[in-house]
Amino acid sequence: GEFVYDHPFLWGSKRTGPDLHRVGGKYPDAWHYNHMKDPRLMSPGSIMPPYPWLLEDTINEADIPAKIRAMQALGVPYPEGYDQQAVTDLKTQATHIANTLKEQGVQTDSDKEIIALIAYLQRLGTDIKGHNVAAQ
Repeated sequence: GEFVYDHPFLWGSKRTGPDLHRVGGKYPDAWHYNHMKDPRLMSPGSIMPPYPWLLEDTINEADIPAKIRAMQALGVPYPEGYDQQAVTDLKTQATHIANTLKEQGVQTDSDKEIIALIAYLQRLGTDIKGHNVAAQ
């Protein structure tokens, strides 16, 4: 499955709330942004708490190469040398998502943690669907 390289394994046996493992492409980027900002705005009756720090905190790009190398050591098949390319790919994808959010009425910087989370959420379940979503 598409989660074979998750370290640590991210899907536990105790889940509260809706299953997100196929959420990629289901909602626009702005929906995810607003859902993390105020869950009940997007899902009335939700028990999910807001995650305001995701909208404020920045991604630590300096850690990315070491994280890629650690994942390679665990068996994730990133190409050799990808640790030196990953930040460039991150910035390209983040800029695309920030621009899409702007088109959808949300103003945010491309270096915020919410951008990385949106990229991750938009990817979930897309391998099994056999096509890529806009977050690519």
